[in-house]
Amino acid sequence: MAPAVFARAGEVDAAAAFPAADIAALADAGLLTAPLPTALGGDGLASDAAQVDGLAALLTVVGDASLTVGRLYEGHCNAVLLADRYGGPLATLAAEAAAGRISGVWNAERGDGPLATRVAGGWRLTGRKIHCSGAGSLARPLVTARPEGSDAPLMFLPDMRGPGIAVDLAVWQAAGMRGTATGTVVFDGAFVADADTFGAPGDYYRAPLFAGGAWRVLAVQLGGLGRILALHAAALGRSGRGGDPVVRQRFAVAAGGYEQARLLVAEAARRATDPAADPPAAVAYVDLARGSFEALALAGIDAARRNVGLGAFLGPDPLDRCCRDLETYLRQPMLDASRDNAAAWLLPRGGRFEP
Repeated sequence: MAPAVFARAGEVDAAAAFPAADIAALADAGLLTAPLPTALGGDGLASDAAQVDGLAALLTVVGDASLTVGRLYEGHCNAVLLADRYGGPLATLAAEAAAGRISGVWNAERGDGPLATRVAGGWRLTGRKIHCSGAGSLARPLVTARPEGSDAPLMFLPDMRGPGIAVDLAVWQAAGMRGTATGTVVFDGAFVADADTFGAPGDYYRAPLFAGGAWRVLAVQLGGLGRILALHAAALGRSGRGGDPVVRQRFAVAAGGYEQARLLVAEAARRATDPAADPPAAVAYVDLARGSFEALALAGIDAARRNVGLGAFLGPDPLDRCCRDLETYLRQPMLDASRDNAAAWLLPRGGRFEP
């Protein structure tokens, strides 16, 4: 499955279109149902802490094939995990996955975001969400919205095929991650039944699931960084530049950075999913990993571009696309705040985490 996804990635990037064939490939491989609990035909991959290594490895494999597909798949896993943890409509997500349709999580907003108004039998959503990956293609995403009179959101699973919903994909003119079909979604009184509403107000942001869950994004990004390293090595082999000691020094920086990133992601995943872990400590470790990973990834991209030269900036060479995708995907929200939180936690502890 992964080689075929990688082979199609250039076409997806050029068309800036949702990777429907790749999502179908995930479905055929059983990966859309895999995050679901075993009682609903899944493998429990999203919510079973004992399977964290398997989930991390899977996310990295998908990210290696395509960061675009990896981003969408990570959102699907997150939606399943949140629904499982907070009593959401897992049967609906299971039916969607069985039909080959992926879910996702839409939380980003500018300003106050959507407002949820109580009506008979459910809620009506009014307002706008931004940076919605898969907009126009996801049928049942998880959407956060604040009930009237509250600053803490509930979680909703609206049916995007219903009335009162408009999608704008024209806003996504990004340099990378072009195939995520990311857009703005405007809700205008869209109805969501009580059965598709879940969690207590503020549960979405509860630690360590929210901030700690960023380890999954890092696992996907690790796949992209590994692909860049492999393409970097292959380009040096073709050009013969690998005999230059200056070039080898840069490559060593990239390879060492990848290994550091791999170890960081593995430990972040372990700590974030350990039921016995102290939530603030787990979040602080993931926050530290986020900031460290960004620096390592940018150094790997820089080394590849310097060593390969202009060819690393020109399409249709996959190295250009993979670098653009990872640079774009690294622009995650609140990264400076994450570094600050990690530092604040570590300072009174001598800068060290307990094993």
